[in-house]
Amino acid sequence: VKHYTCMIDLLGRAGRLDEASEMIETMPVEKDETLWGSFLGACRIHKNVEMAEKAAISLLELQPENSGHYILLSNIYANDGKWE
Repeated sequence: VKHYTCMIDLLGRAGRLDEASEMIETMPVEKDETLWGSFLGACRIHKNVEMAEKAAISLLELQPENSGHYILLSNIYANDGKWE
């Protein structure tokens, strides 16, 4: 999983979110919170709310008790003007 996470991080930093998303979908290994967190961070940087929501859902399923994930998602919504 570590190598996949590294690739997701690199693609995300480069703004290639579609490629990162496709790689996540086709990965033959179980996705972990580090991978989803990396992808969610990339979505925040590149202001892609739709992909951020998908990443957050998967991340929160793995770690519903982690308040940092909720805060990151709320910041993404705030930056997009979605206050409600």
